Amino acid sequence: MSKKALILLLLCTCITLAHAQTFIPKAGLTITTLDADDFVKEMDNNVKSQTGFVIGVAYTIPVGTVGKGIFSVQPELSFIQKGFKVDATGDFSGSESEYYISTKQEYKINYLEIPVLAKYEFGSDLLRFAIHAGPSLAFGLDGSYKSKMHIMDDFEYDETTDTKGDIRFYDSDETNTTNFDHNIDFGLQGGAGITIAKRIAFDVRYGMSLTNLNHQEKSKNRVLQFTVGVPILFN
Repeated sequence: MSKKALILLLLCTCITLAHAQTFIPKAGLTITTLDADDFVKEMDNNVKSQTGFVIGVAYTIPVGTVGKGIFSVQPELSFIQKGFKVDATGDFSGSESEYYISTKQEYKINYLEIPVLAKYEFGSDLLRFAIHAGPSLAFGLDGSYKSKMHIMDDFEYDETTDTKGDIRFYDSDETNTTNFDHNIDFGLQGGAGITIAKRIAFDVRYGMSLTNLNHQEKSKNRVLQFTVGVPILFN
């Protein structure tokens, strides 16, 4: 190893030791939706947001100082709910009459997510601010859905049906299931946070998926999350 590389390694080690590493258990709320053009085929779609929750841990590792702030790497592990709602309507022609169909659907999808964020912190011990951004990789576990469909025609036919069931990834022959093609959700996240007196940390961030739930259609998760954490410092 060259002298310059050795000096750089020693400096990084000293900086890391000079600033405490931080373990942050956290939990919060998610507001999510789906970036999709036509989720329900051949009908007019109105995609809406869905609420859920997130619970996980973060580990902040200082790697350097920039100005009066500290630059860190923050890997995380979270259980997070994503999902969406969609209202769809359409008029269809039958052999003898015209049909009007409306449907309301709700989807909640559970993921195990691993973000790795670059984080910059500045401020005092009493009030410390942070900005962060980086990639994330999530693995779809399961989920649930419910649907209400209303069908009526030009005559006397008028029926409403309610269904609910489980979400599966890839093909499934189980009854009362809906299937998505892709359980890998790769995306980007960015946000900001504030820590008060080193005791409580508030964080808000936005995440956008780069992969689709279904291979052939535009169907990307969009996530706004708010979390509260309790920093635990290790010197």
